[in-house]
Amino acid sequence: MKIKVHYILFLCSCLCAFLSTAQTFNLPIDDNLPKCIEESYFSNPQKHTLIRPLQIDIADYQNLIDSCFSNKEKKHWITDKNFIELKNDKRGLILNPVLTDIYSPLFLENGLSALVWSGKNFTGNLTGSYIYTQPDAGNFPTFPAPVIPHFGKYKYESSNNSYSYLNLTGYVSWQVADFMNLQVGRDKVFWGDGYRSLLISDNSNAFPFFKGTVDMWKVKYTILYSSLNELDSVAGQDFNQKKYTASHILSWNIGKRLNFNMFETVIWRGQDSLGTRGFDVNYLNPIVFYRPVEFSLGSPDNVIMGFGLRLRIFKTTHLYGQFLLDEFNLSELKAKTGWWGNKFGIQAGVKTYRLFGIKNLFALGEVNIVKPFTYSHWDYMENYGNFSQPLAHPLGSNFAEGIANVRYLINRISINALLTKYVIGKDYDTMNMGENIYRSYNDHVNPYGNKILQGRELNITSVEISLGYILNPKWNLSFRLGFRYRFTKYQMHPQTSPTDHSTGYYTSDNRFLFFGFYTNIGNREGLY
Repeated sequence: MKIKVHYILFLCSCLCAFLSTAQTFNLPIDDNLPKCIEESYFSNPQKHTLIRPLQIDIADYQNLIDSCFSNKEKKHWITDKNFIELKNDKRGLILNPVLTDIYSPLFLENGLSALVWSGKNFTGNLTGSYIYTQPDAGNFPTFPAPVIPHFGKYKYESSNNSYSYLNLTGYVSWQVADFMNLQVGRDKVFWGDGYRSLLISDNSNAFPFFKGTVDMWKVKYTILYSSLNELDSVAGQDFNQKKYTASHILSWNIGKRLNFNMFETVIWRGQDSLGTRGFDVNYLNPIVFYRPVEFSLGSPDNVIMGFGLRLRIFKTTHLYGQFLLDEFNLSELKAKTGWWGNKFGIQAGVKTYRLFGIKNLFALGEVNIVKPFTYSHWDYMENYGNFSQPLAHPLGSNFAEGIANVRYLINRISINALLTKYVIGKDYDTMNMGENIYRSYNDHVNPYGNKILQGRELNITSVEISLGYILNPKWNLSFRLGFRYRFTKYQMHPQTSPTDHSTGYYTSDNRFLFFGFYTNIGNREGLY
């Protein structure tokens, strides 16, 4: 089997962590983590909550877990301790199993996660797991490309219609100073305060990255350089086409209540008409805005910008939002002509960690709207995607979405209710309506007259209610039992004119019960 160079370097860097490694680690990006952990960050006006994974001191995390779930002095190995924990004053090793066994739909994952540290400067994490799923059981509605959604290229077994994938993630973290951290590894990131992010999320496959963070005074600044892969347009099944991104985000806590943040990223292909381009050193400047650099180079690279706010109206209640800007022409916007090139997205939400003043009662409401053709480019090698999947919102573009989520934790019992409703304007026939970010925006159906949700309407409502029990909070092992209902309404033929209301719809609904064990190390069951 051919092993690529960056995987070898990645493994070596993780193994080096055993020799020299730190006492802070990356908190997993997982919606099912107990909200009492997240609340400790959001209730602190000095923290920057939108740049995830959050970094937290290992000792502080262990104490936080104890305060959330158990104050008893004598702790049982099975329910209150790590699977294996070896440490002294300077070094430590924690080993925990990875176990996600969800039935109906069938999704199985098993593996091992290792966290190591030495002194106060270096930390290393390595997680390896094997994922197995049968999409006919209802877990994944479709496979739009030869990848398991949110993961990478799969191995298919026709005998039982199953898909499998070997997942390998991790990082090495160097705390250069109290205000500076550097990381290298292969993993996912999420930049935003909401359930979704319009900037970058954990939707696509993990990718190799280098990340640098400066956190001083009221400002936190992160740069992220990443290497992405896409399908070879000739070979078809091989993800050997390279592209790269250089991104930065600035988070500024203005006083005790307001946070302002700004984001910018540039995406470029690894190989152009002149041959192998590779990583462009012009984008190594960690503070420059990329659009002026792009213009100075006469570059066809894709630049996307974004802005965000978070307002703390009460100690544990926050309003938040994002504005994503892909392309913009003020004169066209004022003319209200529906020009296809005005591409942007808007997010608005509210979240509280103590609804009605009740401890451990979390609630969230969120709306996301993204215009047609956003995140796309003239060629898919410059679009905002990775492994045939969007890097930001899983729906791509040309959609409107509403989310409501309520969670309650009573000792170790968790109750969760999640409602998601979204409408997408789908492509039909050969016409590009702006939903698929992997289609060239040069195929837009009309230069003018474009609007959100144009095309064939796909309307989906999903309701999920689950009851869980946290078996061991130290390695986030839970048992969950739940019910999911999904209603689909699909337009058979799109409207031919604004007055045409004669089009028919296809409807379907699915109900299924699911149960199983879950290790909270990342969002594993798919986002829809």
